[in-house]
Amino acid sequence: MSTYEPAAISFRGNVVIDTKGDTVGTITDVIYDPQGNPEKPSWMVVNPGIFRSEHYVPVDGAYATKDDRIVVPFDKRWIKAAPKASGDHVLDAPIRRELQVHYKLL
Repeated sequence: MSTYEPAAISFRGNVVIDTKGDTVGTITDVIYDPQGNPEKPSWMVVNPGIFRSEHYVPVDGAYATKDDRIVVPFDKRWIKAAPKASGDHVLDAPIRRELQVHYKLL
């Protein structure tokens, strides 16, 4: 399971959109990096809707709008091409590496 933090509650349920305004999905979980800042989330798990797989999306570069939507600096199609989130939302080293390569975070 991902690390539970009270701050994560404010993110869950928020709608995620890309910079073009296209809806990506809804945040179902927030993941904190155990080696990073324990008060700043590193990844969001975004559910694009029924019968579609959840995906990890980096928090870096994201911001909230006045109506509480979360804008991410990635195109909706790019997010859909990212590695899918595991059922337990645990980010092991190989998946973390794949995500860093996909999102060009290295």
